[in-house]
Amino acid sequence: MTIRRRFYIHPLMSPTTQKHPAWRIAVPFLCIGAALVGALLLKAPPIKVAPVAAAEVQPVRRTVEQILAALPAPKLDTASGKAFAASLAEVRKKPANDVAWVTVGDFLAQLQRDSADAQYYEAAEMAYLHALELNPQSTAAMTGMAWVTGGRHAFDLCTKWAGQALALNAANAAALGILGDAEVELGDYDKAFEHYQSMMDARPDLSSWSRGAHLLWLTGNKSKAMWLMERALKAGAPFAENTAWCRAELAMMQFHDGALVPAAQVLEPALAASSRNTHVLLAAGQIAAARQDFAAARKHYETVLAAGPNHAALTALGDLSAQEGDAAGAEKYYAQVEALHAAHVAGAVHDHMQMAKFYADHDRKLTEALRMAEQHKLTRNVREADTLAWVYFKNGDQPSAIEAIKRALSRSTPDAEMHFHAGMIAAAAGDRVSAQQHLQQALSYNSQFSVLLAPVAVQTLDQLGSTRAAVSAVPEKTAPAP
Repeated sequence: MTIRRRFYIHPLMSPTTQKHPAWRIAVPFLCIGAALVGALLLKAPPIKVAPVAAAEVQPVRRTVEQILAALPAPKLDTASGKAFAASLAEVRKKPANDVAWVTVGDFLAQLQRDSADAQYYEAAEMAYLHALELNPQSTAAMTGMAWVTGGRHAFDLCTKWAGQALALNAANAAALGILGDAEVELGDYDKAFEHYQSMMDARPDLSSWSRGAHLLWLTGNKSKAMWLMERALKAGAPFAENTAWCRAELAMMQFHDGALVPAAQVLEPALAASSRNTHVLLAAGQIAAARQDFAAARKHYETVLAAGPNHAALTALGDLSAQEGDAAGAEKYYAQVEALHAAHVAGAVHDHMQMAKFYADHDRKLTEALRMAEQHKLTRNVREADTLAWVYFKNGDQPSAIEAIKRALSRSTPDAEMHFHAGMIAAAAGDRVSAQQHLQQALSYNSQFSVLLAPVAVQTLDQLGSTRAAVSAVPEKTAPAP
């Protein structure tokens, strides 16, 4: 008989607060509060959420033939592509079977995770909505729609769809995870802890553990985040691309901790298998650039672009060109970033916060960056608050920058770039001590955190009168964090 350990991830639930003997576990972990433990997922009442109104979705009525003709052609060079092709064959045999349509949607969702290509959202939506036409009580299709709307950053709809699925089946692990994802994006981290914990209780696997690990890292517990991500990685998944995503996440956690050699080692199995996973390649490029291997970094980014335009890869190649003194080459890449954004706007793809950061990082169109960033003026999401603060800083609004950077740092996220932004904002405000502390913290985390910005951190510290040796010669870490 297999005994399943229960991992607690909410920081309120520490071993010292546990009184009931049944709550003792061999490896104490971040846990939810005692009040939440009593409301275990399977005993909890259904979540009450307003049903998703048809007017909020406004599906286009299509025949089966029209839907199949509109779906992308399957690519048979990956396991995901082959599975998608098989699901299409099945739905052609059973066009009135809602489960078959959900399966088509699920494999389209997998293809989106593999490639980060936004076209799959629309295709998956068609499959899930048709499944709901056939069976309005399909919780799997509702969960699929929660994923589609969450991916498009329509979090109000995402929450409604997930809640509707959970009202019918409180043990729906996928819906719990997607609901937690929406809460992470909205900065409601305590609720996200609750739903990820419930997901882990219902289905302890790569999907739930990796989500918990990401949230732990985001809220400042990097060592336990790495530990849980390693568990997720060892657990594996039916599709290699999902395991590859975990490799990329773990590698970036180590990158942020300055452990560049271990970070590269985490990616080696995927790269040795010629992975085309976007997340793996972007992580490999960033790590190679931090190790000053610009040729390898370029190769990784160009491999990403071989599959299609990508904001992060284009930006990184522009920054490498700028670092190497090729201003014209850098501008070529930056112009492609702006063209990609224009295409995203035309296609209703949500990318305005990453574009606002791009503009601020490169001192371009700062007024437009401010317009974009202020759409999230009251955000509780620490990454969005960081971008907002940086945009305010670049637009000369120091009071607003200070307020926003406080929100960004409120969860102690171990991110060098956040501290770099905080240091630059403090320096502009005349707070020399705080500026030195944050800039030193950024370089202590990872002295090569950015090809573009790390040299600025060192230069600014020099100007502030800090001891150069203490910040510019931080050695590369060669072992994972304990």
